[in-house]
Amino acid sequence: MSKNNNNNNNNNNNNNFDFNLLKDYSIPLDGEGYSLSFSLEDFNSTSNEINRNPRLFFKHFGFLVVRDVLTPADADNTVSEIFDIIEKKSPAFKRNDRSTWDHFPTEESIVQYGSPSRPPIFTRQFLMNRQNPKVAQVFAELIGNNDLMVNNDRCCFFRPTQANGSGLIAKPEWSTKSNVHLDMNPFNWMGDGSACRNELAALRYGKLGEFIQENNQPSCHDGVQLQGVLNLLDNHELDGGYCVVPGFNHHFREYFKTKKPEFTAVSWNWQIKDPLFKFAKRISMRKGSMVVWDQTMPHGSINNQSCNPRMAQFIKIFPTSTVSEERYKSRADIVSTIIQSMPEPFPLTKLGANLFGIKEKNLPTID
Repeated sequence: MSKNNNNNNNNNNNNNFDFNLLKDYSIPLDGEGYSLSFSLEDFNSTSNEINRNPRLFFKHFGFLVVRDVLTPADADNTVSEIFDIIEKKSPAFKRNDRSTWDHFPTEESIVQYGSPSRPPIFTRQFLMNRQNPKVAQVFAELIGNNDLMVNNDRCCFFRPTQANGSGLIAKPEWSTKSNVHLDMNPFNWMGDGSACRNELAALRYGKLGEFIQENNQPSCHDGVQLQGVLNLLDNHELDGGYCVVPGFNHHFREYFKTKKPEFTAVSWNWQIKDPLFKFAKRISMRKGSMVVWDQTMPHGSINNQSCNPRMAQFIKIFPTSTVSEERYKSRADIVSTIIQSMPEPFPLTKLGANLFGIKEKNLPTID
């Protein structure tokens, strides 16, 4: 999830937008206090009740939590790879010794948002998660399309900021920056699509940062565009993490009609003092769950206020039809080279070859 530090997005007057429209979206919780989640089997539901039908829930709120898309082992392996990245960059950091967690890496990282890696991550389990059939199914169900490609993105690690009564002291300085944003320019999204298409068509992935850049150019002409977060640890409300403004998908155009058009920024950011910020709700999730949301939804993260860490992997899956032929070829060259250069042979599947956009490379698959 990319963020732009342009603080001028919200200098326009909010008084013309009726924020009362956002008061009617109360997020239901389950019996353990987590945000209501669904299983993959629930997509077969024909219920007319929002809390029993994931499609209706997504349509109403603009986001959806699906549980058990990752196995506990998948989640643990991903956590281990995140720690590997941190320890490689900062040898003084030891995953099993929280007294060393002051040594969060500062090189090629985004410390204020808890990201230990500024470039996208191409480790084994991260790639496995990107070709996970359950992950792909959730996106396919909501997009209504099986011809999809997966992005290559980052992760986050929120260090705990509170003491736990067992010798760990409070570390408020470890707090990340709470934020609410859109990973796109809303006016380009509402436009004729040319600005977005031109930006995407120019990508050749000579720099890995272009894999991040491709996330921020959705267009209303390309159908539903979704983003997601894979949750790697049980994540309670005070642990910090993903937040969203529920129901905003119904009021997106109405809201931005009150704003002066601005076409150059690649994202839109709200400041804490903005009236919309207070409508952002924390979404708590179990380990192995995934939250997906419509890209028109203001989202972000709230800082950690507990003694528990938070870890997550960012993911987006999008229609192959939105990728130009030349961009597709260039992307396939880079991704296939990365996969073939891994220290150990990667267990590529046929689904993975499609999702990574490398099926024409005819790399061996395990199925």
